[in-house]
Amino acid sequence: MNDGDRIPQEIVKFFKIFPGQTLLIKGKPGTGKTILSFEILKEICEERNGLYVSTRVNPEKIYHLFPWIKNIVTERNVINATPKRLHEALRLSGSFLNRPFGFDAALNFFRMLYEDAEEMNNPVVVIDSWDAMLGSLNLQNNRASFTQSICDFCHETRTHLILVSETDRLEDLDYIVDGIVTLLDVDMQDVKDKPYVEYSRSRTLRQIRIDKLRGLERKMKRYVFSLQNGRFKYFPPSRDVRVIEAEPLPDVDEMHRSSGIRDFDKISGGLKRGELTLFVVEEGVGLRYVPFLDQIAINLSSKGLGVVRLRSVGSISPEDRELEERYNGIYSYKPESWITWRLEKLFPSAEEYMNFLETVRKDKADLLEFSLMESRKEYLVFLEKLMRKHSGIVEILGLDIFEILYGPENTLKLLDEAISRALRNNEALIAIAKKGMKSLEMMTQLAAARFVFKDILGNLFIYGEQPRTGLYHVSSSRNGIHLTPIV
Repeated sequence: MNDGDRIPQEIVKFFKIFPGQTLLIKGKPGTGKTILSFEILKEICEERNGLYVSTRVNPEKIYHLFPWIKNIVTERNVINATPKRLHEALRLSGSFLNRPFGFDAALNFFRMLYEDAEEMNNPVVVIDSWDAMLGSLNLQNNRASFTQSICDFCHETRTHLILVSETDRLEDLDYIVDGIVTLLDVDMQDVKDKPYVEYSRSRTLRQIRIDKLRGLERKMKRYVFSLQNGRFKYFPPSRDVRVIEAEPLPDVDEMHRSSGIRDFDKISGGLKRGELTLFVVEEGVGLRYVPFLDQIAINLSSKGLGVVRLRSVGSISPEDRELEERYNGIYSYKPESWITWRLEKLFPSAEEYMNFLETVRKDKADLLEFSLMESRKEYLVFLEKLMRKHSGIVEILGLDIFEILYGPENTLKLLDEAISRALRNNEALIAIAKKGMKSLEMMTQLAAARFVFKDILGNLFIYGEQPRTGLYHVSSSRNGIHLTPIV
């Protein structure tokens, strides 16, 4: 993602449609307001025409924390507006506090700010924070009228102004400025009715809410963002994650296979041999998780392993055949005695196919019991043949279709047998479950590691329950699949 994609493009357009725009950035302490203001300066400023007015932080500390703003805001243009310095400047320039709040008052205020700054054309001014500035000037009781004067002055002089507020509550300033964005720390429980598990609500989830952009349509009201490495990065609704061809990554250690996704190896420690790694897919994710698992299959097969995939309902695609043709060690298993596999293509949607399987399961118990035994025999024979061709076999089991057809008890039996094989062969095992499966709770007890795929505002995220991790945004580039932490 390049720098131009770090902030919502609605904000960039907002500053380009009219000169002299005023934007209010709201949020509680620690939500990233200062970083966002710097990113806006970096995006919309011409070189060296940003003016940052701080009521608390001196220039040395700002450049230490954010060295990337030096070409936008020079040292002279970082104004240290501490209460002591403000009162000194007001005493020397003549206080405007007893005068009516109009153009002259605003002019005196900006003259005070510009006193030590470099000369520049088309300045873009950030005041961080406006609440502290008003407090230092003893203007709390006149905040609306003084803010109105400042905004009018900026409109007249075609000066962009960004005000940082220390609250996310509705206030009188909201009706004065041209635009408002609010930064929020949101519990994951607020995104859906219930999280996968209750304690997931303690994970960090940051959102930017676009409350008002006068004269501009909002594409979306909210976006997820991260403050990784002290930079603001938002996530618009993402395109599909894509797999890439790459050199296989070496095993993490003797007991852990690499997933082929460096970022995932870092947070998971790799795929533990002889144990089950469980991926839970929440509602709304669709098939966006499939390339993530395909990348794992590619990496394992590139090292001489055989990878057997029992795909989830609806996840079989034309890309499967292409993947198997390109990589000799990847196999999608469809047992011929499991007749319903061959019927899937007759149904226009995955939902109708699942309804059919549920009907068969209820009405044809004897037939399905026979089908289960035959399928199990065929599958074991299939695995034995592959063992002769490869140094080891990794199974990737989509269990939702199995539970629909054969019920939760038989699904757990299938999984238990697979875990026994993985332990006996000292090889990794991967299973995919869908939220709402009756056997899911017991599966989590069998898994050595478990991760959850989640959709938030049109983006794919993943987080670990065991080991416990934060929330990560899933994306891809020509270099592979990436996980960006939401911090």
